[in-house]
Amino acid sequence: MSLDHTKPDAAITDGRASAPVGDLSALAWVHDELRRTLEGAQKTLRRALRESTSRAASLNPGADGQAPLMLQARVQLHQVVGALEMIGLPAVARFVHGYELAVQRLAQAAQSFDTDALATLERAGYVVMDYLRRQLAGQDISPLALFPAYQQVMVLAGVQRAHPADLCSVVVNKTDASPLAPTATPLSAGVDARAIMERELLASLKGRHGTAPLRRMSDVCASLAAATGGRLAELWHLASAFFEAQASGRLAPDDFSRRMASRLLAQLRASERGVTDTPDTLIQDLRFFCARATPEGPEQTPRLDQVRRALSLPELSSLDYASSPLGRFDPALLPLAKRRVAAFRESWSALSSGDASSAGQVQEQAALVAESVRQLYPDGEQLARALRAAVSAPGRPHGGPRPEVAMEVATALLCIDSSLDEMDLDQPALGQRVQRLAARLDQVASGKEPPSIEPWMESLYREVSDRQTMGSVVQELRASLAEVEQQLDRFHRQPQDRDPLFMVPGQLASMRGVLSVLGLEHAAQAVQRMREDVDRIAASPEHQATIDARLANNLGGLSFLIDMLAVQPHWPSRCSALMLTLAVSLP
Repeated sequence: MSLDHTKPDAAITDGRASAPVGDLSALAWVHDELRRTLEGAQKTLRRALRESTSRAASLNPGADGQAPLMLQARVQLHQVVGALEMIGLPAVARFVHGYELAVQRLAQAAQSFDTDALATLERAGYVVMDYLRRQLAGQDISPLALFPAYQQVMVLAGVQRAHPADLCSVVVNKTDASPLAPTATPLSAGVDARAIMERELLASLKGRHGTAPLRRMSDVCASLAAATGGRLAELWHLASAFFEAQASGRLAPDDFSRRMASRLLAQLRASERGVTDTPDTLIQDLRFFCARATPEGPEQTPRLDQVRRALSLPELSSLDYASSPLGRFDPALLPLAKRRVAAFRESWSALSSGDASSAGQVQEQAALVAESVRQLYPDGEQLARALRAAVSAPGRPHGGPRPEVAMEVATALLCIDSSLDEMDLDQPALGQRVQRLAARLDQVASGKEPPSIEPWMESLYREVSDRQTMGSVVQELRASLAEVEQQLDRFHRQPQDRDPLFMVPGQLASMRGVLSVLGLEHAAQAVQRMREDVDRIAASPEHQATIDARLANNLGGLSFLIDMLAVQPHWPSRCSALMLTLAVSLP
């Protein structure tokens, strides 16, 4: 199985190369199935571990020497890999392939499959589902965020190489690349070049003479590039730029960049022996590090800037692969938390309105919401404690919570529900808002006057209102489209009865107006064409076969567009690829 990928220009293989950037239609179609398959694989692994600890038959070798349950999980993961490759997410596919290799290795060495290994694999599944969820929600998340978990999975798989460039490789189209001009006197690979590299590398490792050894290694690599051609010349140009970036401070050192010097020295020894092959991974990693260098003026780094311009390397300096927000919790906790908040909000509203019969439910549901808050929010313990204290605070003499307590608890539930809906539990301001909500709840629970509404709360009220409005619009569009499809289906069952067609143009006109207000002009144009097609069929049926095919295509595309609006209500422009498809369907 190959995960390599190319694009017309230099770019990051960020998992969206098979389709226009921002086109999430393929992922939206298969997302639920991918999630179910991943969850099924994780359940199978948990079952395998339970049965192995009880000496059950799950880890008895099968015909291929692998545990049956582990083999079943590996097959499920292999299906996920194929689907991810098909929809154009190579970075995630490579990640899940590593997951698959780890399961295969653990199946062959059953004694290595323990609770720690299962925890690593489960977290890897959480990371994948979290990444796909954020992609579908329109969040700008780099595939490098997968790397910390990817590195752990590759260790379990027994694979020695686990490099950030595996998930974020930079591909260059040679036909569009500019030539790399020599920047030093030619120097052939030989004893002299190797001696200089070894001496300067040793001095650099010992910290002698500051950045001078790095600059001299850059000079040697530039001289080697001037004496060679082809891919080997590109390699030494990239190596020269790499050392120059380190010497100028534009590329911060880490474990991966520190190993690069020894890898280049091994390549120099191979060239000295007459080996002309150039490892693809070495060039890939050098491109990655040159793209990682911070963009500054070319005065101090002419070689780096020449390489970046000639190969059109992307800007990767802002991306982090040392830490990741992904996979902090089981994604299944999100829908559970939403259900708990919805139930608690309903009971709290009833209690606040004077329904004393819901008092018992409120305490139980508050405890469940507090548990979800602890699980999902980094600073959730304080808010969970304050929420339970506010619910337990003394109420009015005739029953029910005091108005200020009722309002503050309702506001806290609104904020919690909003963050869960937006799937934005890692936004920088969320921690501060959680602390403020906890402080406000503590204040009113202790009998003090409630603080005034803060600006971010007012903004939150507006966002929730807009989101609810969009939800209502989507429901209306779905209902109208379902009615149109029903009427067209009635006509096709009995073509001699054209009465069902007379209602369709009016319904399509209403949908066109809504789509125009939302700014989906291509979709509105397609709906207008659909209305004209229905009028033509009603007036003259001789072209019905041709028109029916176009109507079916546009109905299917419009249905998917509405589904995408439900998933991404704040990003209608991300449906641009689908809208273009609708426009292409027009004659």
